[in-house]
Amino acid sequence: MRALSSRRWVPLLLLLAVVLFAFAVGYRIVGAAPATALGTAGALTYHYPKYDVLLAFGDSLTQFGFNPARGGYLIHLAHHFERRMDVVGRGFAGYNTADARRVVDLVLPRTQQSASSANRGPLGWLFPASRPHRPTAPVTAGTSGKLWPQGRHNTFPSQDGKLQLCILFFGANDARLEGEGGHLPLEQYGDNLRYFVSLLRDPDSAHYSPDTRVLIITPPPIGDKMIERITAQGAQPQARNSVTGTYADMAISVAREHGIPHVDLYSAINDAAKTAAAQDPHGKLEGYDQFLVEGIHLREKGYKLLYDLIIQAIAANWPELAP
Repeated sequence: MRALSSRRWVPLLLLLAVVLFAFAVGYRIVGAAPATALGTAGALTYHYPKYDVLLAFGDSLTQFGFNPARGGYLIHLAHHFERRMDVVGRGFAGYNTADARRVVDLVLPRTQQSASSANRGPLGWLFPASRPHRPTAPVTAGTSGKLWPQGRHNTFPSQDGKLQLCILFFGANDARLEGEGGHLPLEQYGDNLRYFVSLLRDPDSAHYSPDTRVLIITPPPIGDKMIERITAQGAQPQARNSVTGTYADMAISVAREHGIPHVDLYSAINDAAKTAAAQDPHGKLEGYDQFLVEGIHLREKGYKLLYDLIIQAIAANWPELAP
């Protein structure tokens, strides 16, 4: 009798299995369709058409890169790549590379989807991640029906914007003298730069992006005479040009290890300052005042030099990015 009664449940279990499978397949089909403007909570969701991205990740020298009073390098880059790439500045004043490691997951886009899919188990294909709806660009009134300008200025490509170039510009704080805030040992600075590169190059990274180009910029030099001039009497300077030079060498070494182009801003400003000093034999700041504000941060001429060097590096290594 028990065997007979248990058989009565077999059709019910089969029916339940069929219903669950049908529900899962239906969810798969609905999930693959474009989402509506209303999110699951009833709030409006937006998906803005995107340009490709140039991301600059650094310290105060990058934070001030959008400062118009200083003619920041990001202003020049944004103008240069207008209608081609969005220039995104992620600069954090006072940060060394150890500080930057704590926020890098919030800076770099997450590109690895396979790990989250694999964690859903063997039936994960039935439950895809939500896909944002990409609205169709409206036809502009008074035009001949074209949606967006094409050709040389290919505005708003059909796919989402990609991270085309990532600039790593750290070292000015790491290179402070031992005991000063922000100082990091030279090898730790190098290891942190390697870590940032690995996030984009390692296939196991959530930020894996093998097509993203990486450019490393050395810290700029220190104007020793300028530092001495503004340092309170009896106090020790926080940085020295000779020490910063070793960190610039480390940045170049890391770039060469990974086959990554670099901009030697340290040498470029040193050389330019020597030229400026030769033209002004009565100057007491060794020409660094032409390029630095207080001996550390860049002024307009220094930022313009950095911008020129970045454009030269892009033209030499990735001419396809040129507008």
